[in-house]
Amino acid sequence: MKRMLFPAAVLVTVGLLFACGGSMSPIHVTNGIPMSVTIGDTPPPGVAVLFFEASITGASLQPSDPKKPAVSVLMNPVEVEFGHLQTDTAFLSLAKVTPDTYSSLTLTFGNAEMTIVNRGAMIGSCAQNSVCQLTPSFSTSMVALSGMPFPITIDMNSVVGIKLDLNVNSSVQNDLSINPSVTIAHLRQRQDSDKDQEMEQLDELDGQITALGTNQFTLVDRRNGQSFTVNVGSNTVFEDFDRAGCMASPQDSTCLNKDQIVEVKLSENGMGTMLATRVEFIENASQEAIKGTVTSVDSSTQFHMVVFREEPSVNGISEGAPVAVTIAPNAVFQIGREEVGEDGGFSMFGFSFASSADLMVGQDVQVRPGMLNSSNGAVTVTTDLVRLWPSQISGQVASIGAGNGTFSLSGLSPLFTGATPPVNTITVLTLSNMDFEDFPNQGQVAVGNTVSVKGLLFNTSTTPTLVTRTIADHQSD
Repeated sequence: MKRMLFPAAVLVTVGLLFACGGSMSPIHVTNGIPMSVTIGDTPPPGVAVLFFEASITGASLQPSDPKKPAVSVLMNPVEVEFGHLQTDTAFLSLAKVTPDTYSSLTLTFGNAEMTIVNRGAMIGSCAQNSVCQLTPSFSTSMVALSGMPFPITIDMNSVVGIKLDLNVNSSVQNDLSINPSVTIAHLRQRQDSDKDQEMEQLDELDGQITALGTNQFTLVDRRNGQSFTVNVGSNTVFEDFDRAGCMASPQDSTCLNKDQIVEVKLSENGMGTMLATRVEFIENASQEAIKGTVTSVDSSTQFHMVVFREEPSVNGISEGAPVAVTIAPNAVFQIGREEVGEDGGFSMFGFSFASSADLMVGQDVQVRPGMLNSSNGAVTVTTDLVRLWPSQISGQVASIGAGNGTFSLSGLSPLFTGATPPVNTITVLTLSNMDFEDFPNQGQVAVGNTVSVKGLLFNTSTTPTLVTRTIADHQSD
């Protein structure tokens, strides 16, 4: 279902390690070979999990020699929201390991939170056609991965990256407990001299700028407290900073200011160097922003959504919580440019996101919270800004358009098929410079493929349309 990518990139540097004594607890290496671990989410068809956050409290490599202690590759516990990693990757941490041959990787999970849409019969305390916020338990909190590509040999002067995949569909049991289903998506190794070689791309890293430097800034992820030093270069694209009052044309690093809330797309080389390929303005320091997935459109002035991100923390609202959003009479509707470029690209398509009539179930939106009311556990927030954000949607390719760059997506989540009116098919419009992730044959989408697409979802007549530059294949999941 959701793809867990230690996009959270866990970077591990491998070095020489000598251990004495009888302790077999995981050890931390201070000098060694760089190794990155990332995690993503593999979306299963037909499961409406809108929010799934879990803490990863431990990750360690076990040497093939059972007499040697495990080597930790996770310095501190990290919280990951897997519901929005269907096409993205999350970053975990930077660590170091000793050169050796390793037979397995062990992950330890902590607490979890989950929000689901239940379109079927009652499940536990979650009634039919309701949105439920749950705190599931783990039937097992430790997962050991020992299949391919293990055993792996990590040499001196090398950099290693491991990308993991969490299948939410297989992980959620009938009683709504969690039995983590994790696989290794791929293993990458290179020499540390190849510093320009990318190990992983990290998408949708939201945070607040806490410091500015020469061609770099410090970004803090409020969810897990991680701090990142982000480099910018001549090819870094800056978007939407005109909303922050920046007059530079084209927009550049001079638009950055301390305490701004931004979203960054990063290229990571496995040795701790983070290069921003895109920086998008979200809000000024004095403002708050929450992102959510629309679960119903109730009227021209109200819709419901499940919050999956807030920057900074908003009093009275928690991530994973369902909220009712009241649209103020003067509310502005905007389109995010992340997926389609600076000019939006909509003039040629005639797509619109200008009023509540353009809202629909399944859209991801950002709102600026104003007045907030809470009554009997139900939260209502008023907003003067509704901004369309890229959605991540999974399904099966039902048909492919002849030469027009489109295909239809069916087998959708009950979030869509159980909506009123039901949405059984979405038309996917592909743009230039497509990013095909995990496809055995780049760019060859075939009828019957299970895929995830990320893009702006428009409430077009007859059939909704999603405009995308990112498609992830899940045939092997």
